[in-house]
Amino acid sequence: MQLKRFAAVVRLNLLLQLRNPTITLLMTVIPLVMIPFMEPAFKSMLLADGYTEATGVEQAVPSMAVLFAFLAVQTVIQSFFHERTWGTWPRLEMSATSSGTLLMGKALVAYLIQSLQAVAVIVLGMTLFGFRPAGGVGALLVVVLAFSAVLAALGVAIALVTPSEEVGLSLSNVIGMLAAGVGGSFCTVSNFPDWAQSIARLSPAYWALNASHAVSLDGASVADILPQLGMLAVFLVAIVFVVVIRCLTKKGDSTRG
Repeated sequence: MQLKRFAAVVRLNLLLQLRNPTITLLMTVIPLVMIPFMEPAFKSMLLADGYTEATGVEQAVPSMAVLFAFLAVQTVIQSFFHERTWGTWPRLEMSATSSGTLLMGKALVAYLIQSLQAVAVIVLGMTLFGFRPAGGVGALLVVVLAFSAVLAALGVAIALVTPSEEVGLSLSNVIGMLAAGVGGSFCTVSNFPDWAQSIARLSPAYWALNASHAVSLDGASVADILPQLGMLAVFLVAIVFVVVIRCLTKKGDSTRG
C-alpha cells in the first residue's frame, strides 16, 4: 500500500515540477553560455598543469555543470515551500501516507531533476563544444549521478531546516557559490595556495570535479575514481543524517503539541 502511495507522491511532484520548468531550463542553458568564456582560462591552467593537448573544454564543461547544479538546488527548496503555500503538503501529511513516504517521494523527484539537469549540460557540452572525456561517458555519468544525489539531499535538508522560502533560497545560493568556487568551478584547485587546497576538500564539488578531471583528462575508469565517489557518499550520508534528525525533531514537537 505504501508503495502505491509513494508512486502517487512521485507522480504528483513530477507534475508540479513539469508545470514550471523555467528554473531547470535556465540552469541548463546558462552554463552553456558560460562555457566558451571559461574555456580559454581553463586551457591556460591545464597547460600549466602539463596537459599540453588540453583545449580547456575538458574542465569548463564539468565545472559549469557542477556550479549550476548547485544553483539548481533552489528548485528542490521551492517545491517544498510551494506545496505549503498551496496547502497540498499539510493535506498530504494528514493523509494515510507516512511522512517517510512523502519525504522519499519528494527526494526522488528532486534527484531526478538534479540528475537530468546536470546530464543535459554534459551531453550538450559534448554536442556543442566537442567535449570528449578520455575515460568514457559512462564513468562521467556515474560522477554526475553521485553528485546529484548529494545536491538533492542538500535541497531537502535546507528546505526542512529553514523557516521561509526566502531564507532557504538565500542560504542555498550562498552555499552553492561558496562550495562550487572552493571546489574548483572557477579555477583549478591546483592553482590554489596550499591552505586553500586543503579547504577545498571540505566541498563535495571538489570531489566531483576531481573525479571528472580524472575521467576527462587522465582516462580514469569508475574503479579509478572510487575514492572520490566514496567521499561523495560520505557527504550524502551526513546530509541524510541531518534530514532524519530534523524529521524526528519535528515529529517530537508535533507529538508534544
